[in-house]
Formats: sequence, structure tokens, C-alpha cells
Amino acid sequence: MSQFIASQNIYCSQLEYGDLLPIKKLAVQAFRPKTDNHILQGEALELWSKNSDMMVEFLLKSRDELKKFQLSKIRRLVDNAYRSVVFYRELYSACGYEEGAIASLSDFEQLPIVTKALLNNFDSSSIVNDCGFLEFANSSRTSGSSGRPFTVYSDDDDIILDHLQVMRFYNSCLQRPLQEDDWVYMLHHAGLAFSSLHGKYRTFQLPDLHSSTPLGEHLLHLRPRLLVTLPSYLPLILQHQSELKMCGVEAILTNSESSTQLERDYYSRVLGVPVFDEYSSEEIGMIATQCTHGLYHVVEDGVYLEVVDKDKSGFGTVVCTDLNNELMPLIRFDHGDVARQVSDHSRCACGSAATSLLEINGRRDDAFRTRDHQLVPSASILAAVDDILITPDKTLESFRLIQKNADTIELLTHYVGSPHKHMVDILTLLRVRLSGLFGYAVTLLHREVDVLPEHKSYKRRSIVREWELD
Repeated sequence: MSQFIASQNIYCSQLEYGDLLPIKKLAVQAFRPKTDNHILQGEALELWSKNSDMMVEFLLKSRDELKKFQLSKIRRLVDNAYRSVVFYRELYSACGYEEGAIASLSDFEQLPIVTKALLNNFDSSSIVNDCGFLEFANSSRTSGSSGRPFTVYSDDDDIILDHLQVMRFYNSCLQRPLQEDDWVYMLHHAGLAFSSLHGKYRTFQLPDLHSSTPLGEHLLHLRPRLLVTLPSYLPLILQHQSELKMCGVEAILTNSESSTQLERDYYSRVLGVPVFDEYSSEEIGMIATQCTHGLYHVVEDGVYLEVVDKDKSGFGTVVCTDLNNELMPLIRFDHGDVARQVSDHSRCACGSAATSLLEINGRRDDAFRTRDHQLVPSASILAAVDDILITPDKTLESFRLIQKNADTIELLTHYVGSPHKHMVDILTLLRVRLSGLFGYAVTLLHREVDVLPEHKSYKRRSIVREWELD
């Protein structure tokens, strides 16, 4: 089987489906980002080869060294935003900010917190530092859990740095670092920026997983060292327990959905491999990663994290500053999640002195359930919405999906212009995608509304289950 696309000189990892047609059918549905090209793969590989050791050493710096590094990045980021981004110029001028005014992290934490809703009120040209670059920028338009689409722009340098930080996390979960010929297996709607680095550090992705998918056979074919998955797929992975043990998977990583440590400990025990969680988002990228001692350590060379407005139990709102995205700065960005921070700043037993989180309570959508009460991953549902409604469409203002019963889902939309294609076609595509996730045909109803109806129990939710389980 040919492993390279000759015209682009790109190793095509998705061709490695091992003649398993159900795997092939799912593999071809994986979205390939425009960043996954020969030039950027080469730049990422060169940086990884030169800097991977230093990136690991960064994680072992003292807390003072980490904060000194972050302060330097923040001062530059804020001053550049103040000079070049209309939104921040207006916001910071209104509170009396002057260029060069940040002398400490305490000074920085006096700046206003920004929200997705606030940024959505501004034109794209007002929230980036070079509107002439928007045509060429990498963009991600995502639904999130609030039901209101939000677009994030980034440049190639930010994409590469994010990818290298992901690779560093992968290595931290293994007994020895990834080798160039190792495979990473992803059961996830969102793949990495690069499917490989010139054929090295290869990734195979299935955007969805069904009970009938021959996952075990394919794991034995590829023999990956890492399995990256949505927590919702862990029960299905359990059905392939023996193949997982035989194929050589050394660790399982979860992200995108909320899961408890109790759940991860259970699957780690029965599957015989450690299960680590990752805290990340479409807006910021990787935020914090779990170590062998169960703590989440903030990726301090990528993000400055604050937990504000804490309650008596220590839970507060997560506020993030992306240290590497200078094209579209997200500075003191209300991430919409709730977390509890470790108050003791002593070095963790794993060696990290980074800001640490004990627990993260992300936004919890009302999970849809099948006829037999099996969970349908919220992240996969939102991915279907992103692909079919959100990504190509700039006129969708808000939406909500409501499960009425085991077989019926209602879609509410509010458009501020004409949809990107005929609504019948949109609904057909979405119904087929949702039916695939449920494992049987579902009915999809649609209603266009002037405003999403408010309800005290799901006022800002985009996925709502009204069907009461028996």
C-alpha cells in the first residue's frame, strides 16, 4: 500500500487501516487541517529535534523561574495588543492603562477580564493585530457549549508550539519517549495539527467509535504506544481489553469531556494501563496536563492561568491568557470552566513546580442517551454541529440541540442571515451524522427562532436532554 501522497510528499497515516473496511469508512471522515502540510511538518520536526530536551527541562524550573518567564511573555503580549489590536486599545485605554505599565503579575491581574460574548461583539479585524493576515491565518470556528459560535485565529508559529507541547505531554505519560516509528491512536473528532512529522511520530485517527467497530483488530495491526480518546469511549474500549493488552499500548489519555478520577482509576485498573487526563480547549489549546500523582500541572510556557472568585471550597472561575497566540490575543479570557487550585506551591513529587489544579469541573452538557441508555459523547455531537452548521457558516448566531425522546432530536437555530446552504441539505447531513453516533436512525426536527428560549435549568446549554430515563 502506498504510504505517501506523491504530489504533496505527505505520509498518509489514514491509509493504514489494515484492510478493515469499517475502519476505512470511519478513517476517511477524519478532517485534515490545512496546517498538515510538508512545510509546517518539517518546521515542527526541526524544532522538536532541537528543542525537545529544553522543553522537558522547562517543566523542572523553579516556581520563581517559571513566573519570571511568564511575566516577560505577558508584558510583551499586553503591550503588543495595546499597540496593535483595536479591541484591547479601547478596553485598556478606558481603564487608564499605559504601555509598559506591567511590572508584576499582580499588575497584570488588575486588567479587565474578557469573555467570548464580549469578543463576539467585535468585527474580526478589531480583535487581531494584523487584519491583512486574516486571509492567510489558521482559523477555528467552534460551537462550544454555550451554543454561540466563536472564531479563533492563529498563526503557524502558534500551531507548531501547541503541537510540540502535546508531544511533550505524550512523552511524560510513557516509560520512555516516543520513537520516530511509534504510532499514536486517536479516538477523537479533533485530530492533531500534524498527522505525522515527515512520516515520523505518526497518528491514526478515528473521528467516531461504534460498538461494531473492529478496534481491537486494528490496534493489533498498528500496535500504537498511546491511545488518545474521549472519556465517553472508554466503555467501548473495554470491549477490546485483550487486544489492547496484546498490542503494546502503554497509556491512555483523555480530553475534551469531563470525567472523574474515580472513572479513570477504574478503567486504568481493568485495562491494565495508566489513564491520564488533559485539560484543553479550542480557544487556548493545551492548558494543563495530569501527572502520575493525579495533579493537573498548567502548561506554563503556553498559558498563564488564574482561578478567580473562589468560593469557600476553593472552586473558582478559570481565566486563561494564551502566551503564544499574538495574532489574536486572548488575555485574561474567561474560559467558562470551574476549577480548584492547589494552594500549596511546593514542588510536586513528579518534579513540577508549575501552578497545579486539584479538580476541574468543566461545562457539563446534558448527555444524550440511546434507547438502551448508552451515552452518546457530547464532544462528538458538538463536532458534528461544528462540521455541518458552524465551520462553513458565518450567519448562525446561536443553536440548541434538544433530545425529546430516544428517537427524536430537535434543533433550534437563530440565523442573522441566510444559511450557507439549503436547510434541507444541512438537516439531512446532521441527521445522518447523529444517527451514526446513536447507532440507529433518529428523527431530526428543526425550528428557527428569534431567540433561544430561556430555562433556569439550561439557560446557556447547547445540548439538552429533556427525555427522562426510565
